[in-house]
Amino acid sequence: MPRLFVALELPELLKEAIGEIQAGLRDARWLDEEGLHLTLAFIGEVDHLAQARIEAALSRVEASALAVGLHGVGHFPLRGPPRVLWVGASPARDLGALAASVRSVLARAGYPPERRKFAPHVTIARFHRPPPPLALQDYLGSFALFRTSMVPVASFRLLSSRLLPSGARYTVEADFPLARASSHEA
Repeated sequence: MPRLFVALELPELLKEAIGEIQAGLRDARWLDEEGLHLTLAFIGEVDHLAQARIEAALSRVEASALAVGLHGVGHFPLRGPPRVLWVGASPARDLGALAASVRSVLARAGYPPERRKFAPHVTIARFHRPPPPLALQDYLGSFALFRTSMVPVASFRLLSSRLLPSGARYTVEADFPLARASSHEA
């Protein structure tokens, strides 16, 4: 059964910018370009019939194309040993609205995504064991001012993932274009 989630595929310019800061923590397992995305909703394992219904539901998402930028670094969980290193994404309001729209159509179709509050971010590394606190503090301080330009994003995707010992492998199951804003919209 496929393990599904909905995400924005990052433009190459943003992936390259992330690649420039993926160094300096020896205990980090840095994600490759294929693994860099902004998750809008995690669905989980479903059968192929359910996947078809999910794709139909996602085709009803109405949202405008947007520009996305990345900024700052942090880790999850906020308390306790870190397991994930991330960069923040903006504009939070627009990304939050898109995530809410995606989650709403999924819920109406009978596939409520996880309840975790949406926090726009891109995971850039995972930790098998926590890094030394000073090394993590130095890394976070070094890239606290990390910021990219805003880059247009024109679609979101339904992705499946296979968990392997070397890390997750992703397959694009469907691509959904975001509507272009009309020229008379302000």
